[in-house]
Amino acid sequence: MFLLATILFLASCAGGAVGTAASLYLARLDNPFYLGLQHAIGWGASVLALFTGYLLDRTDRKKALSFGLLSGSLLRFLLGTSLGLIGPWTFLGLYLVDNILELLLEVRVLVPRLVPQEREKAHGRLYTASLLADLLGAPLGAFLFVQNPSWPFFLGGALGFVAIHFAARLPPIPPLGKAPPGVLAGLRWLYQEAFFRRLAGAVLGASFLRVMPFALLPLWSLQAGYGPIGYGLLSTAFSLGGALGGLLAGKLKGKRPQRVLSLLFLMDAGAVLGLLFKPPLPLGLLLVALLGISAILLGVQEVVLRQALAPDALLGRVGGGMRFLSGSAGLLGALLAGIVGGKLGLEEVYLGAGLGFLLLALAAWGFLGQIEKRAR
Repeated sequence: MFLLATILFLASCAGGAVGTAASLYLARLDNPFYLGLQHAIGWGASVLALFTGYLLDRTDRKKALSFGLLSGSLLRFLLGTSLGLIGPWTFLGLYLVDNILELLLEVRVLVPRLVPQEREKAHGRLYTASLLADLLGAPLGAFLFVQNPSWPFFLGGALGFVAIHFAARLPPIPPLGKAPPGVLAGLRWLYQEAFFRRLAGAVLGASFLRVMPFALLPLWSLQAGYGPIGYGLLSTAFSLGGALGGLLAGKLKGKRPQRVLSLLFLMDAGAVLGLLFKPPLPLGLLLVALLGISAILLGVQEVVLRQALAPDALLGRVGGGMRFLSGSAGLLGALLAGIVGGKLGLEEVYLGAGLGFLLLALAAWGFLGQIEKRAR
């Protein structure tokens, strides 16, 4: 568990520093189109997760992890050394390749083989490591960028080399058993597995709803009187809440998914509807932290059940399929939030998301009652 958490922490810290530096570099070009493309790359990577998931199911997963770390480190050193010599399109192309290589760093797919008896605790620790690394990597990348724009990329490359040292200590992890061929086999399994299909529907619904208030959070924080600093504190509160959720994830073991998901969706509904009233900043921070706790606990519950149901030789493609679907749900939620918020107002978006979580809580209670019989 320690090795996996360390590898993910180093990789996430490197990714946070490089992502922040890339945004600052493109912002200096004073062209919003380039920044839009950078963020579009993040969603495009979720599509490519279908293909990297296929690779994870066709090769030793330790080798895939080491290859992703090594290639990503070399690419970031290349970005750092050539930053003033290449144009924005070449930079964005290399940044896309960097995002694709990050998809190979899917350490969560290793949990069933390395920590089979403590999956909830292991996944919780991994989420916590990733969130804490993001909290450190983004400001560190911004600080280094001010000193020298190339330094964050060099840092990302160096952290990748350190992570390779820890990855080398993992045992070989080839896929076990046989699974249907094809890149889309994971998506087919998600659809055909009746129990997980219901769970996936609830999780994707939550992804769709959760992104709606967060897409408008910068504007909402200004209207609530929090200001730019308040928005930064809200973002930090979500990450810290998520880190706490990761530490609490071990408590999920043995609990009925039906009850867990219903409780988490009720927590989401209460937090979003509470934000609707623009409470004082301390209460707003608490409500956003609750959303972070719920998001991570839901993620842990979903991945544990998914890995309990799916064949080992299909775990990469099933995980890639869920990443693709979650990214699509998030994209649609953000677009709808922008449209509804622009036409009707922010309050209607928050009200709709809160009521949507209440409906999800009822659905989880009514349709997920038998999942644990198959997964436990």
